Amino acid sequence: MDTLNFEDIDKKTLNHQNDKAIKIMKQDLDFYVKINLKKNNDKLIVFSNGAFDPAKSDPPIFMRSKWYEEFNANCLYIDDRTIHNNGMRIGWGFGTEDRHYLQDYSEIAQSIANNLNIEPSNVLYFGSSAGGFMSMYLATLHKGSKSVVNNPQCYVHRYDKTNVERLYNTILPDYSEEHIKKKYALRLSITSLFKQEQYVPETYYIQNRLCETDMRRHFNPLCDMLDKYNISSSNIKFILYNNKKLGHAPIPKEQSINFVNQVLEGKQVISKF
Repeated sequence: MDTLNFEDIDKKTLNHQNDKAIKIMKQDLDFYVKINLKKNNDKLIVFSNGAFDPAKSDPPIFMRSKWYEEFNANCLYIDDRTIHNNGMRIGWGFGTEDRHYLQDYSEIAQSIANNLNIEPSNVLYFGSSAGGFMSMYLATLHKGSKSVVNNPQCYVHRYDKTNVERLYNTILPDYSEEHIKKKYALRLSITSLFKQEQYVPETYYIQNRLCETDMRRHFNPLCDMLDKYNISSSNIKFILYNNKKLGHAPIPKEQSINFVNQVLEGKQVISKF
């Protein structure tokens, strides 16, 4: 795997690294991405990870990277350095006590898009579950871009207790849960970010209405907090489907690909899940 300094990202170097995983050094830390470029294509999809299975793979993880040929876009896959070498399965881009990795990934993704001469309106962030949280977050930081998210977490602290406690105990062992929720609200809550940025990105929020935990912990609280903070939801297209068998699992691959391609191409989105 080649190493590239963040400051040295340019179109020639990216083309040279096509179809490869890259280690990007940024302010003395190593971040990992994988990139698949297509000739004469002015669109970019940025993928974020949900939880991974340590029995099947080890970080760096690039979920859905085998799908790239089926998208009408360049593809950038983001690993989450938060879960490296610590036994965690899910990290939400949280980072360390002093450094928020989603900020780093945002700068990396925007630099790659800029060097490929891709306009923000042609950049789409895509993910499910924790990857949905990361995708909404990254789209909020990248003004003018879009996100497509499926059954996302909107509030890290509302996810299942085991994984949340593992995050807290691994990254911030010296702090209480209440202290973490207060000090790191911007890393844990998507509506806290919307409020700070005074901005909500164009988002396609695909949610299984029959996943009771998602509705109770994330979807309904999101709607409540948007109202509480007087944040307009006009940029969020809520798409509810009903599939008790799937639960929290995302919609099937073919449906995901078709939906993302429709959004990228600016077509009337047809959602039959």
